[in-house]
Amino acid sequence: MGKKAIFYTTAAIALTIVIIVTYGAYSTYRLRDKMEVVQTRIDTVNFFIKDVEKDLGKGAFIAGFRALLSFNQYITTNGTYIDDVNARFKEAFLNGTINNVQLSLMKDSTFTDWANRISGEAKKIDVKFNFSVNDVKLNQSDPWNVDIGLNLSLYIGDARNTSYWVRERYLITRIGITGFEDPLYVINSNGRITNTIIASNITDFVVNGNVGNLLMHANNSYYISHNDSPSFLMRLQGSLENSTFGIESLVNLEEFQQQGLPIKDRSIVDYIYFGTKTTTNYRINNTPDWFKIDEGHLVAYEVTNITI
Repeated sequence: MGKKAIFYTTAAIALTIVIIVTYGAYSTYRLRDKMEVVQTRIDTVNFFIKDVEKDLGKGAFIAGFRALLSFNQYITTNGTYIDDVNARFKEAFLNGTINNVQLSLMKDSTFTDWANRISGEAKKIDVKFNFSVNDVKLNQSDPWNVDIGLNLSLYIGDARNTSYWVRERYLITRIGITGFEDPLYVINSNGRITNTIIASNITDFVVNGNVGNLLMHANNSYYISHNDSPSFLMRLQGSLENSTFGIESLVNLEEFQQQGLPIKDRSIVDYIYFGTKTTTNYRINNTPDWFKIDEGHLVAYEVTNITI
């Protein structure tokens, strides 16, 4: 009996060891599989985060560009300036409206639309994406560009709450103003004349007394930067005050005459011509009778020595 007892005891111990080892190996494999699944989900969220940051930047650019185009359309249609550029931009950018009036150019193109599409794509890969826009601001960053400053709160996580990512994100998107219409021309010509903002590539307006470059610049109403002039954002509001990021053109009065519009005896520097500021003006040699430049811009246009 003693030998049988020892045998059964030994067998029981051996079986127990086999069970323990087998269970331990099984548990290890299960844990390893679970860790791999968790790591896969974490990697999925990380990859999604990187894509989201790129997509949000694209969405902000497209929505911002269309919102600025909508400003031009609104000004032309209504014959009025934008009363509050930042407030109306935020409204157009997020809701697709100005003063609660729907904008055709913003249909399915607001930043909110873009972010909602990202959320829809996230669900397809079991990722939660939620966002809230804390603030939107439009700033002039230099004479030829405006910046959209976008303050966001983002939540991105695995649908099973394996991992998540929460943060405040400040996004800056830059939009060039080249190609947009100058509202000063639209409003002051009763919508008959429009002038597209194009930076002049002319560096010397007068060469050895020859005003050919100056006339080319004026005939096309190209723009130069000048810190006595209003910026693009100021022009949208109808402000003629000076800005560090100011731009200006020379008004081609022949276009106004062709449209039957009366012309004024003023400096043809646009913000002065369209305003009420009193200036001392000079005729320029070898230019049309209406071609006058005020004393504050003689140096800028290199005409100091060829005034009449």
